[in-house]
Amino acid sequence: MKGITIKLPDVTLRRLKDEARATGRSVAALVRERVDTLPVADGRSVHALISDLAGCVAGTRAPASNARRKFRRA
Repeated sequence: MKGITIKLPDVTLRRLKDEARATGRSVAALVRERVDTLPVADGRSVHALISDLAGCVAGTRAPASNARRKFRRA
């Protein structure tokens, strides 16, 4: 097993230490558990990962426009 170094906010580290103390486990074990439970992308594209969200945004089909006059280069 190889090691890494991470920097965490004080609040996050405090919560990890409290949970480690309450469960009798090490902070490293808790971090490993959380990293192991991260979702795996399986090499899929961003579109494939969020395709179930397609069509959930309401709005007009017209493209965005800016009614201000355009700036001209001098």
